[in-house]
Amino acid sequence: PALDVGLSPLTSGTLEGGATRSSDTPGGFGQSLDLRNDDPYAHVLEGDAEDLDGLGQLTLTTWLKLADYTSGNNRLSAKQAGGSFGGFSWNMNATPNDGTVGPDNFRLGLFLGGDGGFDFAFSDADAGAADWTFLAATYASATQTIAYYMGDVTSPVALLGTPQVMATSPGTLDAGTARFGVGFTDAAATANTSANGWQDDVRVYGRVLSLPELEAVRFANVIPEPSTLCLLFLGVAARLGRRQR
Repeated sequence: PALDVGLSPLTSGTLEGGATRSSDTPGGFGQSLDLRNDDPYAHVLEGDAEDLDGLGQLTLTTWLKLADYTSGNNRLSAKQAGGSFGGFSWNMNATPNDGTVGPDNFRLGLFLGGDGGFDFAFSDADAGAADWTFLAATYASATQTIAYYMGDVTSPVALLGTPQVMATSPGTLDAGTARFGVGFTDAAATANTSANGWQDDVRVYGRVLSLPELEAVRFANVIPEPSTLCLLFLGVAARLGRRQR
């Protein structure tokens, strides 16, 4: 399984639809998630991770490397219900702000549903992940704000564009019994919504991380702590679905 090493209750995920592990990682240690082999579509699926409901603040992070990207709203991570679209869905979007869509040029979008309603915002600057790239998104209900961040193996984390203020505050997020997934959303459970490439170290935090905290998350996959490296060599890999509150 894809191990959940966040706070209890822990809900590990299963590799579904052709998803496999890969030794291609940002820092060259451990294993990543390979989503290139669709059978019928590759993704990671957890059950109803209840500790991802009831959040008024949110930070989502992942490492991403794309083989290609031509179309679609690929879900980097999501716990989103159908119908009212309660919860969250963090997407790649194939309509960039400038230029032609590709693995080095796409928008990010965060879609949120809660007790205040439903709203979303796209990044006003484009991301790229033709090689390993660190991406993050934050949401604060008090300010109705979504912000996006990007870094890579050699570059520190920085704001991607400007923070976006939504017209409506979704408030406290709740996806009910919807399942958490990588490359998956319960709002379109039979659709292929995974990236064509690799993901690593997918995390969910129940608060807004500061820029130095995001940089620490990025750096942890570039040069790990010695104790973490030992664990990874022993096979505790692919820290998918990390949740901290």
